[in-house]
Parts: sequence; C-alpha cells; structure tokens
Amino acid sequence: MRDLLRGRRRGVAAAIAVAAVAVVAATIGAAASKSAPTKASAGPRVAFLLPENVTPRWEGADRPSFISSMKRLYPTATVDVLNAKNNPDTQTSQAENELTKGAKVLVVAAIDGKAFGAEAKRAIAQGAKVIAYDRLISGAKISAYVSFNSVTVGKAMGTWMKAHTKKGASVAIINGSNTDANAHFVNTGMLSVFRPLFNSGARKVVGPKNGTYTPGWDPPTAQREMEQLLTKNKNKINAVLSANDGMAGGIIAALKAQKLAGKAPVTGQDASLEGIQNIIRGYQGMSVFKDTRRQAPASARIANALLRGQKKLPGVNGRTSNGAGSIPSVILPVKAVSIANLGLLVRNGWVNTPGIGGLKNVCKGVPKKSICK
Repeated sequence: MRDLLRGRRRGVAAAIAVAAVAVVAATIGAAASKSAPTKASAGPRVAFLLPENVTPRWEGADRPSFISSMKRLYPTATVDVLNAKNNPDTQTSQAENELTKGAKVLVVAAIDGKAFGAEAKRAIAQGAKVIAYDRLISGAKISAYVSFNSVTVGKAMGTWMKAHTKKGASVAIINGSNTDANAHFVNTGMLSVFRPLFNSGARKVVGPKNGTYTPGWDPPTAQREMEQLLTKNKNKINAVLSANDGMAGGIIAALKAQKLAGKAPVTGQDASLEGIQNIIRGYQGMSVFKDTRRQAPASARIANALLRGQKKLPGVNGRTSNGAGSIPSVILPVKAVSIANLGLLVRNGWVNTPGIGGLKNVCKGVPKKSICK
C-alpha cells in the first residue's frame, strides 16, 4: 500500500513538471513571436508581356530596363516578364495566367494588337490595368500607350530614301507584321513621301503597291520575300524601304547574293548592332534611332502611378485613338541616323547599351570609317 501511494505521488509530480515546462515553453514562444520581425507582405504583381525574341531589343534592353525601373519605383512589386515568341495564342494564355495570379497591371507589347483587344477587355473587367507598350492595342479602353510615333519613323525613312534615289528608280517596300499596328503606321509614313512619287512616275513601286507584309517581322522571311521580288523583276530593283534593321539584314543577304548590296540603298529602324554595322559597311543607308532606354522607364512610371491609384499619369504628352476611346499616350522622339551622323550614337551612350555591346564590338569586322576610324 505504501509503495502504491509512493508511485501515485511520483506520477503527480511528473505531470506537474511536464505542465510547468509547457507553460514556460509557451511563454517563451509568445515572447519570441512578439519580438521577431514580421515578414513583409508581397507587393502587387505586374506582368510585362514581350512579343518575340527575334529583335534584340526586347530581351537585351526592354526586359532589364523595365525590371530595374519597377523595382526602383515600387520595391515590393512582383515583376513577371514573359515572351510569347511571336505566338498570339501564347501571349493571350500568358496574360490569362498572370491575371489568375492576381496581376494588377499588364504592360503588353502585343503581337496582334487587334486580337489582344478582347483579352485587354477581360483584364479590365477583372479590375486590372492595361498599358500598350510600343504597339497599340485596339478595341479596349486601356489605361495608357507608350511608344514612338511610327508614322514619323516611316516618314523619316521615306524622306531619306527620296533624297538617295534618282528619278525613275524602282523601289520595293518590305513592311513589318500585318498584325502589328506599328507596321501599318510605318507604311503610312513611308507612303506619305513615296505615294506622290509613284503616282507621278518619278519612282516606280516594285511588288504590291503598299509593299509586302512580313509575319513576325522575321528576317529570314524578309530575305525570301526579297529573293522573290528580285527573281520576278530580273534584279531590277534600285532601293528597298525596309521597316526595320532585322529585316534589312535579311534583305541585304538577298541583295548580296545578286551582287547588289551597297548599290541598292536599304532603310531600317532601331539603330541595332546589325543596323549600325551595315550602315558602316555601306549596305544599309540609314536607320531610325528610337531611344528605347526611355520607353521602359516611362512605362514603369505609369504602372507605378496606376498601382498607387494616381489619376494623373506621368509623362503623358498626347492622346491616341484606338477604336475604344482616346488613350493617354507617351510619344517619344525619333531621329534618322546614317553614316553622316552615327557619332550621335556614341555621344549619347547608345553604343554602350547591352544590345550593342560598346564601340569595340560595333567596330569588330567592319571598315575603319565613320565611328570606327
């Protein structure tokens, strides 16, 4: 009996001890939870949807610039960057996935601006804001449009080409993608200069009167288009209005094969590494410089303002009609560059941007002239 009582006393003592330990542990845990810093809650999600990876600017310049600009303006924001690689369906799926994740702002360089309008409407209906980046999105009341004046770009090409072709010259036109509003704007600018020349007979258009449209702005496709035009016209083409530097590279390859490179001037836009080098080589007459270093930060400033509920959007200097209203727009300036003024790209630091790689890289394998003396 004495042993039984002794055992019961030991059990009670042990239970009391365990309870005491539990109380102490709970007290310590509570104190720790009060003193430990709480993890910062995740900020809003912003999606940056790129169209393709053929043109170097998108991945080489726009992506890093937009990310760094957003992080500076809204440090807690989550920035997702996706590239649809010229597939409109992929871009739509990317947008839908980002909205499912809770994206508050979509910044979109649309592959097909007209088709993406339906997705933009859905995004807006869900409470998200949409910014058209570089390429206009039509049919939806988007929040903003940030781009360059593509009509002015085309006009700069046409003006240069008019001055560098003779009366009666045969001119081919290679446009960008038919689904990209910018391609049509550039074409409008080109033809504002050349339509009167074609109508009067001062210049002759080779191929379709409005030019050939190139799916995805694809350089190999532009090369094939140029090869076909050369074959059809027995190489009698004196100049080519090309809508960008990448396609100009493909066109020049076709001209080289017929020993016409350097004899038939070619235009372009973007002031890309390839474009600058082709200008120095004498294969490309000019390019239109668009300082994309300004575009991503301008878009990030607008995205930041939208996230913070600000009604006045920074940098807006115009409005653009997209079929659903008058869209607040940031329209950035452009500048024609040729062998005569390539030094501009050195002075303003453009040649040192990631997509170009520095003057040493520009001058690799090109003649020692202009900026490469």
